[in-house]
Amino acid sequence: MHDVFISHSKNDKPVADALCVALEKAHIRCWIAPRDVQPGRSFAGEITRALQNCKVLVLIFSANANSSDQVLREVQLAVSNHLHIVQFRIEEVVPSDDFAYFLGTPHWLDALTPPLERHIQTLIASIQALLGVAPEVPTVTEAPEADTKAAAGSTDLAPLLAEHVRALTTPSEQDREIPLQLWLSFPHAFVAGYGSVVEAKIENKSATPLQQVELMLESNGLVDNVHTPCRQVGQGNSVYFCLEVTPLKAGHFVLRCNVKGAQEDQNYAFRGAVPITINAAPENASIALNLADIQCVRGAGENTGQDFGAVKISNLLPAGSVRTLNDLLNVTFPQSFGRVPLELDYEVSRRDVARSRPAVSLSIPKKFLTSTQIGTKLKLEPIDPVGHVPALHLVARDEFKLGRSREEADFLTWFWPRSVENDDRTRRLSKLHVIAGQRGGKLILRDAGSANRATFEGHSLFETQNDPIDQRGTLVLSHEYQLDVTPFDSTLEGQLRIANERLWVDSAAQGPAARRGCVRFMPLNSEIALYTALWLFTDATCGASKMNPLVIPELPEVEARFHYYRQNFWIEDLAGGSAVILDEHKLVPGEIAPLVSGARLRLGHTVFRVTVES
Repeated sequence: MHDVFISHSKNDKPVADALCVALEKAHIRCWIAPRDVQPGRSFAGEITRALQNCKVLVLIFSANANSSDQVLREVQLAVSNHLHIVQFRIEEVVPSDDFAYFLGTPHWLDALTPPLERHIQTLIASIQALLGVAPEVPTVTEAPEADTKAAAGSTDLAPLLAEHVRALTTPSEQDREIPLQLWLSFPHAFVAGYGSVVEAKIENKSATPLQQVELMLESNGLVDNVHTPCRQVGQGNSVYFCLEVTPLKAGHFVLRCNVKGAQEDQNYAFRGAVPITINAAPENASIALNLADIQCVRGAGENTGQDFGAVKISNLLPAGSVRTLNDLLNVTFPQSFGRVPLELDYEVSRRDVARSRPAVSLSIPKKFLTSTQIGTKLKLEPIDPVGHVPALHLVARDEFKLGRSREEADFLTWFWPRSVENDDRTRRLSKLHVIAGQRGGKLILRDAGSANRATFEGHSLFETQNDPIDQRGTLVLSHEYQLDVTPFDSTLEGQLRIANERLWVDSAAQGPAARRGCVRFMPLNSEIALYTALWLFTDATCGASKMNPLVIPELPEVEARFHYYRQNFWIEDLAGGSAVILDEHKLVPGEIAPLVSGARLRLGHTVFRVTVES
């Protein structure tokens, strides 16, 4: 028996999934298609039976829903079965005559302004009132003090995932046919500090073999990221993996799934995510656990797809049968693969991937052998920009600061473009909100004493506690401003080597960098304000493809590579790109030149004025 039927257009799936997770977390039982359609039964019959047994229909109303015949039929059946109808409006759309006839004067709630999470919480309270139930406080498993703090700092991950996917996906990518499918199965409950496994299946749905396939799973809840390669997946075939993982700490986390592969002359990268629960290990040798709270996948969350259901061992075992840690670790779930819908992260030709590889030998053109300027910040300001090319800031400091102050922050967290509403949202962010840094060769994030706090991957950041950035994740400031944080490895094989370096005016000696590569910060729910900022350690490529740390749409897929070497900033031309011209000198592949204030750098059709700051 379900309490709520969620009616939505398939194009509004991210919001529907986020809403479903939030309602079920509040112990409100939801029916949502296609997750709850029983295999072998007709879709129409399942819809009819579900509506006959639910008490409330939540209509996610948008332009998509307004033009959907299926959603209209569901509303008609809800009226016929005397259900409460709650209209959750995510777009300001006037209902069609047909919808107006059936809706009449329903309970309604506008969710037109972000953040979505706030409106979902209001909806939950409204539905609880309609059902005549008080909000429930879930029983939790007793956890060690450190794990309890970790779990307490977490927030609901569903809105984070939903907004992330909505921002990531462009219309062209939505229409693209994904050539593969990823399926996951979780045979055991995750327990902090104890090894477990994740079973995975990659299925090639296309008529062309997938080559050089690689699957990576990463989460802040795991000790290490895990990955496994596969040479080839034939057309119409599947390949199975068993990946060993070690949960790190108790709480709710995002398990991010990245799949890379090559098909014909193109390289692809896809990404998806699954919300998971990691249970705290019981402190006592024998303890009665609440089975309803011990589960591995937390149900249908955004980008988990509606094929995942809440896996609870209370459905498999009688109460009281799990009383010790060994009992918990030995519980085996029936194998059940759930599909993880994948979004295209980037696509790039194999030729351009090859171009990003380092040249065998680099040399400095004679014109620039006397150019040198020590600095920690490179600013490239467009001169009469072609298109919408923003300014570029490359920061090579031990710390990288994010906030709304132009004087204090390296990355400007303004909601853009400017408007009265966006300026009001920006004011809720702190002048200096979050600081990224390096500690012992590791990248970390910490709160900078902000007024409205920040989270990374759904977990709160603190001034006195460093949160590692060992994976790609979502940083949220003041529950509103969202950033995709992506660490990039160096594309160089070892240290930078310049054949005629001894002829260059040596300004400063520099040992090997403690960290290689760079970190990209990209807004998810706002346009870039004024300039793009990159945290640079050694090197970063630029081009139109998202495989580059610096994404500049007007350029070829891979255009050039920036370096930070011996406390100077450098530019390297890559083979096959368009013109890279520094002070009227056209660089050729294999040439690298230092950048100094006052120089003019042309990338593609845009000329930048160079400024180097200490």
